[in-house]
Amino acid sequence: MVAAVLSVQLLFERTRVPGLIGLIILGMAIGPGGAAILPEEPVVELFGSIGLLYIMFIAGAEIDLDLAGDHKREVASFGGLAFILSFVPAAATGLMFGLDIWGALLLGAALSSHTLVAYPIISRLGLPGRRPIVAATGGTLLTDTASLLVLVVVIQMSNGEGGLSWLTPILLLAILAGGALLIVPRMAHAVLANKKHTLAEKALFLLAALLLLAIMADLIGTEDILGAFLAGMCLNRALHRRKELKEHLEFIGRMLFIPFFFVETGMRLELAALQEPSTWLLALLLIAVVIASKSLAALLVTKRFNYSRMEGLAIASLSFPQAAATLAVVFLGLELGLVDPVTADAIIIVIFLTCLIGPLLTRYSALKLLRDPQ
Repeated sequence: MVAAVLSVQLLFERTRVPGLIGLIILGMAIGPGGAAILPEEPVVELFGSIGLLYIMFIAGAEIDLDLAGDHKREVASFGGLAFILSFVPAAATGLMFGLDIWGALLLGAALSSHTLVAYPIISRLGLPGRRPIVAATGGTLLTDTASLLVLVVVIQMSNGEGGLSWLTPILLLAILAGGALLIVPRMAHAVLANKKHTLAEKALFLLAALLLLAIMADLIGTEDILGAFLAGMCLNRALHRRKELKEHLEFIGRMLFIPFFFVETGMRLELAALQEPSTWLLALLLIAVVIASKSLAALLVTKRFNYSRMEGLAIASLSFPQAAATLAVVFLGLELGLVDPVTADAIIIVIFLTCLIGPLLTRYSALKLLRDPQ
């Protein structure tokens, strides 16, 4: 299993296709819906569950909150527009293809987020501090948060919780977030600044904070991935100041847990659904929704803040890729029976193509921006 995971990742990365796509395809091929070589086992499910938490933790930790705080208006404008302009047409498309209201809302939530797959390109070229780039990366925090909150509401309402009962977990989550943002960063500073603690001990503290907040989020009636995302935000500044510790923690997740999540996700999908024309039609429509909505959001922000055309392209292309939050929401929807195999497989196609298109356009626009004055 481990050898197969490593081989697939190396093969796909060499072709500039994100390794996560290869792992999902591997899971589809060897799982119950494919050759049934690897049955669903508790160990695979456990590692996959922890991998999902790691993905959401990294999503919360990778955004530079200090830069985002310096450009609040740009971040809020792009994040809000990207979410709203994506959510409505994606949900409408879900209704057109036979999803019930809860499944359609879940689909809207999934595609209104985005993942900074192409951010390493920006980082290598020394552009993270430019205002348009900060607007795009900071906007990720808003789109992912809104997407996960919609997930909580949909789960509560689809379970038959009437009236305003869905507000209870939201309020409890707000209390948990307020307490965590107040306490966890102070604890992190005390532990991580202590030179007596080894790198491994500091990494264990971060892992403990991640799992504790995930458990608490689950206990209050929300989802554990919200706690993991919250942990990433709580530890964000501490990790940005200690690059070696962040790399150490991410290495553990990327080496072991995260690959199992992608393989397990693939095992839950059905190869037969890829043969359905409706799967490909839905995928193409959803890709059109993603590209059109994120491009429109980038265009509106570009005009409002007087960015250049190439800066607008950089914003849009950074927000095209669908991966972390998208897959997390769809995974839970599939698990709860709110999303059918056709929709789930269509989302995999969306992830595959947006993770190809986005980085290519990001690289093109970033190289052009290098020739422009700051």
